[in-house]
Amino acid sequence: MGNNQSRRIEERLARESGLVLILLLLALIQVTLLTAPTGFCIPLLLVLAIGRALVGAGTAEPVRGFMRGLWWAFYSGIALDLLGSMPFGSHAIAHLVAVLVVGLSTRRFAVERPLVSLLAVACGTLIYEAVLWLTVLPSGSDWQAYVRVVMLPSLLLALIPTLPTVALLYRLVRTV
Repeated sequence: MGNNQSRRIEERLARESGLVLILLLLALIQVTLLTAPTGFCIPLLLVLAIGRALVGAGTAEPVRGFMRGLWWAFYSGIALDLLGSMPFGSHAIAHLVAVLVVGLSTRRFAVERPLVSLLAVACGTLIYEAVLWLTVLPSGSDWQAYVRVVMLPSLLLALIPTLPTVALLYRLVRTV
């Protein structure tokens, strides 16, 4: 019994380590290859975390699936914090808040529908950017300019990979 339990713990640690390495690699790709000349980048890790929470909430164990989405949000936020120039923890907090709010608000919907995925990522991106604005920028900064210059382009860039990413996650999570 003890040997079997220790083997399960080792397997889980190996699986989590693999996930962390994959998300770290994707964070590196996001901050280097997916960055436009204007400085904006496609928030692939945020889309992945929201998609994982949506797909996980539609499984046989919705709470466990939703929690996996939160772990993905945490790991990807830490990866972006390690590779980015913002204060450490800002991306992790913003990812967690966005995935938590979106995941809790969409749990009653049929998340398999493309419109739900698009709306979830749109809301999650706005929440993510708002949390970053509140945690990083000074309190007297112009929020209207931030919405025009940062939030709207980020929202548009987040919607680009949403449907293919969520479809891929459905295939991966539902077949495992």
